[in-house]
Order: sequence, then C-alpha cells, then structure tokens
Amino acid sequence: MELIRTLKALADPLRLRVLAAVSEEELTVGEVQEVVHSVQSSVSRNLAILREAGFVRDRKEGTNVYFSLRRDMPASARELFQSLTRRLSELPEAKEDQVRLRECLRRRVARSRNYFEAIAGDWERIRKSYFDDRVSSLAIEKLLPSNLVLADIGCGTGALTLELARVAKHVMGVDLSSGMIRNAKQLARERGIQNIDFRLGDIEKLPLAHESVDASFCVMVLHFLDDPERAVAELCRITRPSGSVILVDLVPHDQEWMQTEMAHRWLGFDQNSIVKWLRAGGAEHVEYELSGSYAGEKTEKNGKQRVELFVACGRLPEKKQNSQPRKKHR
Repeated sequence: MELIRTLKALADPLRLRVLAAVSEEELTVGEVQEVVHSVQSSVSRNLAILREAGFVRDRKEGTNVYFSLRRDMPASARELFQSLTRRLSELPEAKEDQVRLRECLRRRVARSRNYFEAIAGDWERIRKSYFDDRVSSLAIEKLLPSNLVLADIGCGTGALTLELARVAKHVMGVDLSSGMIRNAKQLARERGIQNIDFRLGDIEKLPLAHESVDASFCVMVLHFLDDPERAVAELCRITRPSGSVILVDLVPHDQEWMQTEMAHRWLGFDQNSIVKWLRAGGAEHVEYELSGSYAGEKTEKNGKQRVELFVACGRLPEKKQNSQPRKKHR
C-alpha cells in the first residue's frame, strides 16, 4: 500500500537527514555522503528508498547521478513532506549537516572557479579549438536594434563582449573568474574599446540591477553551472520589458570527455527545458533553433565527436501602463 510504504520511508533518522540534504540542493551520492557523514552503501540504500516512495528523483549526467527533491510527488508523499518541512531543522544532527552542506557547495564552486582561473591565460586558444567565432555571430544575429545596453554573462576573456561593443551603446561583461576579467579588460584596452564595463560576479546572482539591460547574452556558459534554470531566471530579471535573452549552448549529447576535460556539468540541454526556463523567467515569445555549427569539431579524434549548438531567444513582454513590475527571480 502506497501510504504504508511512504510512512516507512520516513521512519529512519538518517533517511530524514538525507531527505533534508537533497531538498536544499541537487547532490551526488558522494556529496550526500559528505553532508550526512555516513558510508556510501547506507546513503545509496536510503536514497533508493526515498526515490521509490516518491520523495526524491535522480538524474543521470554522463557517469554522475544527481539526486534532488521530486517536484511532482505523489499526493501521500507531498502531504507528509509538507508537514515535515518545518521540523527537519529539529533533527539532532541538523546544524552539523548544514555546515557540511555549505562546505560541500563551497568546494563545488571553488572547483569551477579554480578551473577557469587556471586556464584564463590560455582560454582563447582553448576556446578556438573547441568552437569558432561563428558562435559569437550566431548570438549577435539575434540582436534587434542598435544603440542598446547589453550584457554578456559569462563573458570569459571577452570575445563576444568586444563584438557586441561594436553595435551597442554600452556593454556589461560579467564573469566569475578574476583572471578572465583581467584578460578581457586588457584586450579592450589594447583595442581602444571604452564602452564596456567588466564586472566580477556569479551568473546565479548577478551584480546587475533589475530590468537594467535591453538584451542579455549567455553563450556557451549554461553547461558549466550547477543551476542553469536559476541562471536563466537571472538573465530574464536583468532584462527590460520588450528586451531579449539570447542563449547559445549544446544540444543533448553523450560526449563525456567534455565533463572530464572541459569541466562541463551538463551534457547539453533539450528544447523543452530551454523554452520552459525562459517562459518561467517571463519571456512571452521564445524561438529555438539548431545552428548548424558544432563544438568540438577541431578535437574529433580518439572517439571524441562534435556536438551541435542551439540558439534560443526569449523576448520579454512590453510593460503595460500601471502594471506591476515582473517579480524578481532569485
């Protein structure tokens, strides 16, 4: 009986701690193990019980499996979880688990930041061996009028930012890596380009004001992120009514070498996810198309294969008179 199975799934203190961990963040088995300070076999068994009872979902990305709270829980599981939510913090080990969770997430962010800091000086060579400048053109082609204020989010060493500066009134380039920002500023100075403002910042919490740009670009960045959906919401938040959010990234694929060699977190994105995220951010009209361009063309060897890029553009609705501003996404 479903109710009995659901009740049994919660009848274990460690299982409750595991549920509390994945209800806050999508985690691998190893990360859950770190948070609850338990052995892998026990964590795997408890995750399996929670999944079968309808509390937890898993998502396979290459060789990694990620666990998170299931959003479409069966009714019995949803009712029990809602009644539990406020009480999970009362578990004896809750405070220690929270400390370990924050440390686990801090290390995850640090690994990504350290990767880009390490390759910042060589990024242009790596980028061009991975995808060519046609990617920048694909993004710019989605731009509407000129004389706009634009944002290039995850700008790296500024390849797209500098191109946008040719047609824009002002461009803001944001990146998490100080090394990338430093090199981008140097390149702008060398070319005498003065209408760019480079900022250090996290795409999931952008250092830009609500509705402050006419269009935001995110090119070949989403696959590096922990939470690309949150990032798309941020891109929509900073974009003005009638403005556009332009995304360029990889279609779903099975090239796991991109995870091990290029630090990718996601093996591409399907159209349904991209359209859903843009609409959730407030986009009224969404276009999605395959580009005919590929990443990895210059590295095809030893089983490596190229992966096609998509281009998506979400256009935000016009601001109606006397209407309330769009809710901020955080």
